Amino acid sequence: MAHYLLSAEATFSAAHTLPGVTLCDRLHGHDWRVRLTVRVEEDGLGAQGMGVDFRDIERVVKDAVTDFDHQYLNDLEPFQDHAPSAERVARLICGTATDRLRTTAPHAAVQEVEVWELPQYRVVYRP
Repeated sequence: MAHYLLSAEATFSAAHTLPGVTLCDRLHGHDWRVRLTVRVEEDGLGAQGMGVDFRDIERVVKDAVTDFDHQYLNDLEPFQDHAPSAERVARLICGTATDRLRTTAPHAAVQEVEVWELPQYRVVYRP
């Protein structure tokens, strides 16, 4: 079925350690970049011909990362049992964004979340 993919990005700065991973088992930080992409079906366009206002997607992704900004991720509750790898960060952001979209844009669904630790290192999570 025909559909649209709309994206917005946010950034945050945070530190973490990844026990058992060479070099990454030491405390280090990143300027993380996150792209949230949502899917809207053709029949989900509003009267203005838009699926979702980009600013709404931007607010959702910014809200989803706000608790990570300037934090040591390993200390946060979601990472108490599992190290905060880029994969786990992406999955957590997806869950938060999905919850927020239910009220902000119920006709939009998370298609994927992309998380960059560095410009050359990216993970893509697709629910």
